[in-house]
Amino acid sequence: MDYKQNLVFKSNKKELTTNSKLDIHIIDILGIEASSYTINTTASEQDGANVTSVKVEPREITITGDIEKNENELTNRDFLIRFFNPKQEGEMYITRNNIERKIQYRVSSLDFPTNKMYERIQFTLNLESTEEPYFSDAKNRGNYLTAISPQFTFPLVINPTKIMGYKTFKPVMPLVNDGDKETGIEIIAVAKRGKVDNLKFILNNNQYIKVNATLNQWDELRINTNPRKKSVTLNGENIINKIDRNSTFFSLKIGKNILKYECDNGGTNVDINVLFYRKYLGV
Repeated sequence: MDYKQNLVFKSNKKELTTNSKLDIHIIDILGIEASSYTINTTASEQDGANVTSVKVEPREITITGDIEKNENELTNRDFLIRFFNPKQEGEMYITRNNIERKIQYRVSSLDFPTNKMYERIQFTLNLESTEEPYFSDAKNRGNYLTAISPQFTFPLVINPTKIMGYKTFKPVMPLVNDGDKETGIEIIAVAKRGKVDNLKFILNNNQYIKVNATLNQWDELRINTNPRKKSVTLNGENIINKIDRNSTFFSLKIGKNILKYECDNGGTNVDINVLFYRKYLGV
């Protein structure tokens, strides 16, 4: 199949786009379909062995490309060397047949094979996704637990004192994770209309995370349950010590999930946004 794909790299507040219309071209890319796996087993008295776990290994991505032979070729070569700095992490965004995904990477090597004088400069770039070998959505999936509902019809006569809309409070929200792996979420709660006491978020009527703190008007509470990014902050300050001792940094299982919230006081004062990225084995 002839794939149409485009790559964008972002690192250290800089961006590099590569496609057939620009000076830096991608010839081939390996390692985006799937990573390698390790199946751990224990001995069994039966035929075969007992599978104890399956581990997705760090992903290796190899990219080969070349640089257009023009007055900018040496400048572009120098830019590649500076951009793919092994000391800097980055994100690779890939669009393949209208599917957009991203992955974090570190640079393991960038080589320029010996070139003949009149040929294009070629390069081989090796990337590693060690901590998170999965691809994810290029954009997060946002879900609001509160929303504006319309409250006017046409023909419309505007009165300065007329209320144009009202809040619909949905303390229960379905969240569908149709990726290939469980994924954490980020919860953003803002006390827009007054105080909110002791917010509690419950997933699938099972696990929960409760913050024993009062949000004053316009305070912002953020909860991140993603591995290696777990945090609870109030207006940017760490308050992880305020969570209930039985709280769990839960993840969305594959399929449909139900998230709901409760609080001791001020439930209609808060706006809540839930963000998550689905994770995939490949593109």
